[in-house]
Amino acid sequence: MYQLLDGFNLLLYGLGSKRVLLDQFRNMMLQDCSHIVINGFFPSITLKNILNSITEDILSHTGSFKSPIDQIDFVQETLKESGEDVFLLVNNIDGQMLRGRKVQSALSSLAQIPQFHLVASIDHINAPLIWDQTKASCFNWLWYDVTNFEPYTEETSYENSLLVQHSSALALSSLKNVLRSLTPNARGIFDIIVNYQLENKDSSLYNGLSFQDLYQKCREAFLVNSDLTLRAQLTEFRDHKLLKSRKGIDGIEFLSVPIENSTLVEFIDQQQQE
Repeated sequence: MYQLLDGFNLLLYGLGSKRVLLDQFRNMMLQDCSHIVINGFFPSITLKNILNSITEDILSHTGSFKSPIDQIDFVQETLKESGEDVFLLVNNIDGQMLRGRKVQSALSSLAQIPQFHLVASIDHINAPLIWDQTKASCFNWLWYDVTNFEPYTEETSYENSLLVQHSSALALSSLKNVLRSLTPNARGIFDIIVNYQLENKDSSLYNGLSFQDLYQKCREAFLVNSDLTLRAQLTEFRDHKLLKSRKGIDGIEFLSVPIENSTLVEFIDQQQQE
């Protein structure tokens, strides 16, 4: 943490999956900090997803931007005014969808913001070649060899799906893989949000499930014992891109799952069969 707060960014390399290591770092060091987790091995990840996660989920901005540059400038100005530290954890910053010049330029610009801190991992042997001297200087990496020989189970589960990255089958597979790592109570909370969303899918006035209504439903189902417990679980959902939240005009927080309803229906059907 000292190195991050001192202006450096951390890059993990070496043989073996670093996903669990990054998750342990998040749980141990960032529970009280604003942070976002990005999985670079997801075939559907885009620069827009990353920037929107920062401006919407962390900075609570609901407007739109003309370009990624405007969005990054907004992040810089907002963090400069607030003094808040934001941490971005990127599994596989050398992933297939993140290797492009535009994405790496945007990430290097974020890395230059004093209040913005980046911890990332690489796995491809030629990964350093995606950065020229200018970008490498912007990232200001401290390199850590974390060789652990852990299998790349989740990272490679998407490698044959790039040609069908927008298909519901891939979205369903991604959803199931993430939920397997969650506790039974967490899956129960997620099921409540999904079922409520599907019950109201034909309503043009549906904004999402309010936090208070979700808390009441979870209490009745003995899934949580306090609103703090629920909020901690919702943060984990957001980290895995399973949840979006927005505030209504009256300040009420509404929650929704950013996945097509047809995919959610198939997910619930498979859950019931299992």
